[in-house]
Amino acid sequence: MSAPVTSRWRALLGLLRPDAARWAGLGALLALGSMFGLVGPLIIRALLDRAEAGTTSGVLTRLAVAYLAVAVGAQLCSVVVAWFATITAWRTTNAIRMDMAAHVLGLDHEFHRRHTPGELIQRVDGDVTSVSDFLGRVIPRAAGAMLTVVGILGVLIVVDWRLAVGAAIYLAVTVRLIVVGRHRAVSESSDEMSSYARLYGGIEERLTAAEDIRANGAGAHAVWRFIEESAACVRSGLKRERAFLRLWWIVQSSVGAGSAVALAVSGLLVARGTISIGTAFLLFQYVQLISRPLEDFVHELETVQKANGAMVRVMDLMAIVTEIDDHGVVSPAAGALGVEFRNVSFEYGDDELVLHNVTARIEPGRRVGVVGRTGSGKTTFSRLVLRLVEATSGTIELGGVPIADIPMAELRRRVALIPQEVELFSGTIRDNVTLFDDSPTDEAVVDALRRAGLAAVATGDIRRPLGPGGEGLSAGEAQLLSLARVWLRAPDIIVLDEPTARVDPETEARLDAAVNELTAGRTTLIIAHRLSTLRRADDIMVFDHGRIVEYDDRQRLADDQTSRFHRLLTLALDDSVDVDEFALDDSVDVDELDVDELDVGVSDVDDLNGDDLNGDDPNGDDLNGDRAEPDAVGVAR
Repeated sequence: MSAPVTSRWRALLGLLRPDAARWAGLGALLALGSMFGLVGPLIIRALLDRAEAGTTSGVLTRLAVAYLAVAVGAQLCSVVVAWFATITAWRTTNAIRMDMAAHVLGLDHEFHRRHTPGELIQRVDGDVTSVSDFLGRVIPRAAGAMLTVVGILGVLIVVDWRLAVGAAIYLAVTVRLIVVGRHRAVSESSDEMSSYARLYGGIEERLTAAEDIRANGAGAHAVWRFIEESAACVRSGLKRERAFLRLWWIVQSSVGAGSAVALAVSGLLVARGTISIGTAFLLFQYVQLISRPLEDFVHELETVQKANGAMVRVMDLMAIVTEIDDHGVVSPAAGALGVEFRNVSFEYGDDELVLHNVTARIEPGRRVGVVGRTGSGKTTFSRLVLRLVEATSGTIELGGVPIADIPMAELRRRVALIPQEVELFSGTIRDNVTLFDDSPTDEAVVDALRRAGLAAVATGDIRRPLGPGGEGLSAGEAQLLSLARVWLRAPDIIVLDEPTARVDPETEARLDAAVNELTAGRTTLIIAHRLSTLRRADDIMVFDHGRIVEYDDRQRLADDQTSRFHRLLTLALDDSVDVDEFALDDSVDVDELDVDELDVGVSDVDDLNGDDLNGDDPNGDDLNGDRAEPDAVGVAR
C-alpha cells in the first residue's frame, strides 16, 4: 500500500536528517552566494548613479574594485557550493541506498514473490542515483534561487515598493505555470522509470534462465518479450519528452516576457524621472537573476522529472511494511525444539487457502518426513516454521514459545534451511561458509567443512576466492558447503528441502552421512522428493490439498497397507509383481501422481529388508556396492 504524498515527503526529510549538519552548512554557503549575487547589482547601481552625478574617478574606481571582488567571491562560492553539495548528496544517498537494501531484504516472502530481483535492483540503485543527482545539483540551485528571490524582493521594497509588487506578480504567474506543467512531467517520468524497472526485471529473469531458454528453443519468445518491454520504455520516454517540451516552452516564454517587461517599465520610469538610471539597471539585473534559475530549471528538468518520480518510488518502497513483525523478546530453552501447529491456515493474499486448519505436534529431536503431491502445502508448512511467511490464522510454537515472540535473529540462529539449490557468492570459501560473518574462527570453519564431507577443501586454503556464482566448486561441493554453513550455526531445528536431488551418487553418500550426523538429536523436517530420502525419518507427515491426512511413525505407516504412505511406497512397483521380488528405483520422483486414484496391487511390503535395489542380487548386496536399508524407500512431495 502506497503512502500519501505528505508522508512521502516527511519520510524523505527523515532520510536527510542524519546529515542535517552538512545540509545546514550547505545552506550557509548558499546564503553567502546569494548575498554576493544581490550585492553586485547594487554596486553597479551606485556606480551608475555616482557617474551620472559627476562623482570623482577615485570613488568610481573603488566601486569597480569592490564589484570585481564581489564577482570573484561569487564564483569561488559557486565552486565550493557545487563541490560540497555533491559530497553531501552522495553521503546522504549512499545512506538511503543502504537503508533501502536493508529494508528490502527484511520484507517478507510474499513481497519478493511479486517483484523480480532486476526490478528491485533498479529501485534500490537506479532510483537512488536519480535522487542523488537531484540533491546534488537541483536542490542547491533551487535553494539558492529561493534565497536570491527573497533578497531581491527585500531590496526592491526598500528601493521602490511598486517594483517589488511587479516582481512578485511576475514570479507568481511564472511559478504557477511551471507547477502546472511539472505535475504532468513528474507523472510521465515516474511511469517511464516503472517501465524500465519491468524491462530490467525481465532481462534478469531471462538471463538467469538462459540455459533453459536455449535448450528448449524459446529464444524467439525471449527476444519478442524484450522488444515489447523495450517498446513500452520508448513510448513512456516519448510521453515524458512531450511533457518536458511543453514545460520548456512555458519557461522560455516567461523569461522572454519578463525581460521585455522589465526593459519597458524601466525605460518608462526613467523617462518620467521616477527612478534613476542606476535603479533601472538594478531592476533589469534582478529580473535576469530571477530568470536564470528558471532557465537552469529547464536544463535540469529531466533530472527533476526523474528525481521526482524516483523519490515517489523510493518513498513508496520504504513505506511498505512487512507482515512479519520482529518484536519478539522470548528465547526458547536450549536444545532440540518441538514444533506445534494449532489450527493454522495460510493463503498468499489471493483468498485461496494453501493450508487448511493444520494441527500437528513434532516432538523435539524427531526426524519427520513431509510428503505429498506438488502444491499440497509441504513447502508452505516449512516456510511457516522458518517464519518466511506469517500464518493467516492459528498459532505456531517452537519449544513452547509462540514463534512471533521469538526475536528474528534468535529464530534465524536456531532454525536452518538446507535447500535444493545453493546460492554461492563472489568471495572466499570462508566467506561462503560464514556468509561474510567475521566472528567464526578459521578453525571452526575448517571443522564445519570436514564434518560436511569437504575434507579436501578444508585442508586447502579456505581464503581461496571463488568466482561469480561459486565458480571453482562443483555442484556437489556447493551442496556440501551449504551443509557446512548449518554445521557452523549448530541450529536446533533443520529443514531439509531434498538436498540430494541434484548431486551424484558419490556426493549423495557423503551428504547422507553428514546429514545423519548433523540431524542426530535435532528436530528435522525432511521435505521428500526421492525414494531414498526418508530412510532416516522417524515419522511421516502426508499432506494432501493443504491438510495433514496422515502423521505417524514411518514404519507403522509403511506396514499399514491401507495408509496413503503405503500406497506412495508402491508407486515404483509393478502391480503384477510381488514387492519382495521387485527392483526399487530410488530415483523415482512421484510428485505429480495422484495417490487417491491409484489401484496398485501389492502383495507384500513387509519384507523390504535388504533386497537388492536393482533386483540383481538375491542376497541383498547391490552390484554397485550399496546395500538396501530396511526402510530405504521414498515418497512424493
